[in-house]
This record gives sequence, structure tokens and C-alpha cells, in this order.
Amino acid sequence: MSEEAKTTPPMMTPAQFHETFHKVRTELARVVVGQDRVVEHLLVAMFAGGHVLLTGLPGLGRTLLVKTLAQVLGLQYRRLQFTPDLLPTDIIGAEILESSVSTGERNFRFFKGPVFANLVLVDEINRSPARTQSALLEVMQERQVTAGGTTYFLPKPFTLIATENTLETEGVWPLGEAQTDRFMMSIEQEYPREAEERRMIVQTTGTQVAEVSEVAGPEIVQAMQRLAREVPVVPSVRDFALAIVRASRPGEVEAAETVNDVVRLGASPRAAQALLLGGKVTALARGRTHVTRQDIISVVRPVMNHRVLMDFRALAEGHTKVELIGRLIDRAKERTVPRLSRWTEQLLYPVAKSAKA
Repeated sequence: MSEEAKTTPPMMTPAQFHETFHKVRTELARVVVGQDRVVEHLLVAMFAGGHVLLTGLPGLGRTLLVKTLAQVLGLQYRRLQFTPDLLPTDIIGAEILESSVSTGERNFRFFKGPVFANLVLVDEINRSPARTQSALLEVMQERQVTAGGTTYFLPKPFTLIATENTLETEGVWPLGEAQTDRFMMSIEQEYPREAEERRMIVQTTGTQVAEVSEVAGPEIVQAMQRLAREVPVVPSVRDFALAIVRASRPGEVEAAETVNDVVRLGASPRAAQALLLGGKVTALARGRTHVTRQDIISVVRPVMNHRVLMDFRALAEGHTKVELIGRLIDRAKERTVPRLSRWTEQLLYPVAKSAKA
């Protein structure tokens, strides 16, 4: 095989995408019990090329989920535990002065940090102060690291998945809005149902250990990400996604009801991009090559959950983000009612047309 053939990325068809997506879900189900919604949204973000913020109560298997995902997809995996004393160089790497014993020459050499992997898990990202968190800004946005005036590119594909400590208030630093906005989705995990939890404790307290098979690789993941971007979106669906985002912004004419009273900060344009990309992957996963409004609605909550900041008084009065996101969707439906063409109106309402004549 020629060198050019080795580097040529594989082609991916919609049927192959659909098959691979569900193979990955099946393999994950061997180890991760329940959490179907979490797994689906995580895969959508992965194949859309986005980063993920996993939130929820402790002990729900977030580390196990991400580690298993890396095994199934055949990706290089690294894990970072954020602590108050963690330094930026512990994340991205550092230049070290080396001396040659034979020649006596001294040169700086860059040693790559743990972010140089395909899938990086950052545990309790808000356990470190802003100085350390800011080291991830360039990593997440440009997928590169700059040190000593030299740029080092991260391997492809690259996805960062972070968990957040949402229970404690001491020893944690909130994420800045600019950093939070770089996460495509914020996926919240909940307690499993009784049947799922029963199956979980049986599976994890016995002698047999569940094993998974590798069903993809870095090249396959990149091919799926490229195919997702090629899925067409009709203008009406695109406008629907944009209307949801604009409905979240206080002070805008398009804002949904009560947004001005309960929202401090609305979603940025990155939210509309995430809705469309998430809708494209969802459509392919459901066996279609076009995006519908329902595909957009299915990813609205994880895309908007961390981008819409509610007022503290509104939270104290019992307003919830689930309720707010529902209003955003309703407002977008009102603003993007499809218009019928003249020929369709004559076909559907011939009596009304003849009466007007």
C-alpha cells in the first residue's frame, strides 16, 4: 500500500454512520447501565466535534462512561484530576532545559502534557482557580498549545469532557462564561431507575467483568464528524434553531415571555451552531439525511442548559431551566410558522379561495 493510500481518510456513508453509532451504543451498554439519554447526547457531541460538560450527583459513573467510550472508539485516553495546586504546565506541558553530556550544549525541549490525547477527561474542573482553567481556552477552541512561541497541534480527533463539582461551595471556583460557552453540551446525569440500579449492583459486585470491543478508530471518528457537517438543513429548520437562541436574550424583541425577568445572560451564537451540528448528528443516528425540528428540539436542553444564566431571584421564586427552555421552544415555534405557497393554499383551501373571488 502506498504512503498516499495510508493517509487518505476513509469515506463514510449515512448507512455506515447509523450502523457505527448504534454499535457504539450497544458496546457502551455492556458496561454503562441505563443513562440512555446521557449516552446519546454524549455521542452526539462526540461526532459533532464538540466538548462536553458532565454534571450531576457523584457516584453515577461518569469516569467509567468516558473511559469506556475511549475504549470502544479506539481513542487515546488521558485523565486529569483538577486540584487547587494544579498548574497550567501540568496540563499543557512545559519547556525543560536539557544539557548534552557529550557536547555541553544546552537547549530547551518541550515536553507535552496530558492534553495531547484524543479524549481527555477533566475531573472536577472547578476545583482549580481561573489561572489553571484558562490553560484550557486555547486547547478547547483552537485545539492547539502555544509554548515558547511555538504552536503544537493536538491529535485528531480531540474531545475534552469535564465533570463539575456542583454540591460544594468551599474550595471550588466557578467557570467563566467564556470557558463555559466553549462546551457544546452540558449533560446532567440523574439517579438510575430501580430496575437499572438493581442490574448495576448485580453486574458490578460479581466475579465477571464486562468487556467491550473496539468498533471504530480515530480515522472513523473523523470521517463521521466530516459526514455530519455535510447533512443539509432547510432554511425553516435553521431559522427555528436561531429563533430558540434569540428568544433567550433579555432585551431582544424576539425574547420569550418572562425572559427579561428571569434571565441574566442569554445564549451566544455558539448555541445556534451547536443546535445545528447536534441536529445533524441526531438525524444521521435516526437514519435520515436531513434535519427536522424534532432533531433540534432533542438537543436543546443540553445545548442551552449552561448558556442561559438565570437570575438568582428567579431561582429563589421557583423558576427552573426546564420550564424556561420549554418557553424558548414555544416562542421559536410561534416565530417560525411555515408559510404555505400560493399553490398549496389553493389546494388546501379551495372553498375559501372561491368565496373570496
